[in-house]
Amino acid sequence: MIIEKLKDESQLTESERLIAHFLLDENNQIENLTSIEVGKRSYASQSAVVRLYKKLGISTYREFISKLVIEKREALKAENLVDDNPSQYFSSYDSTMNTIMKLYEKTLTNTNLLMNQNVVLRVCNRLMNATSIDIYGVGISYTIAKSMAFKLQALGMHASDHNGTNHYYLENMKDIKRNVSILISLTGSNETILNIAQKLKDKNAYTVGIMGRKDEKLNEYCQDCLLFDTHIYDDVDVMCSTIAAGYIVDLIYGILISRD
Repeated sequence: MIIEKLKDESQLTESERLIAHFLLDENNQIENLTSIEVGKRSYASQSAVVRLYKKLGISTYREFISKLVIEKREALKAENLVDDNPSQYFSSYDSTMNTIMKLYEKTLTNTNLLMNQNVVLRVCNRLMNATSIDIYGVGISYTIAKSMAFKLQALGMHASDHNGTNHYYLENMKDIKRNVSILISLTGSNETILNIAQKLKDKNAYTVGIMGRKDEKLNEYCQDCLLFDTHIYDDVDVMCSTIAAGYIVDLIYGILISRD
């Protein structure tokens, strides 16, 4: 999450960009550096370092560096797991098994790096206080929506799954202020899901997007979004996306169980 924010230069000042470049450079050992040293070595200043980590919502410099170091290690590990053509290793049972395990590990590691803890917890709080929960999907994403509805129902929540658009239901929704609508899209740009999201936005409904970061159009319509990794593999892309989306569903389910 910190890495993604540091890479998004549109949100950074010039001094903050210099610091971000220095911190993200794999050749720089940052773990034991002080904020003064980071400021000097990045040709910025200590005050700019402080402004940067506070802008990212982190209270102290040591917490900032510790989290960043962990994320960089995880990201580096994920990059080295599988190359861009994993299906070439589907040559035997053992080779296929080991490659799929590495694919899953890489996908989930990268998805974890995209997670914003505050957003996840806010979504869980809204779910716990909702009088109704609607989960939308289309095609393969509907199987994930159906699974999520089942898990929430098992916790005693009033959850329903929807395969595409239910025009009558959308037009006649009740108690919309306490409704939570979750929209699942593996690509983030499914037209049917975008149309549903637009209708819900027009009604001022609280919506959550669970979507791949390949195309984040859905982000424009949802109050909260949970992104998952969609590393583009021409041959096994769908497999990785469904695993990542299912992981987010299980993360939410696990948190809700802990509060039950």
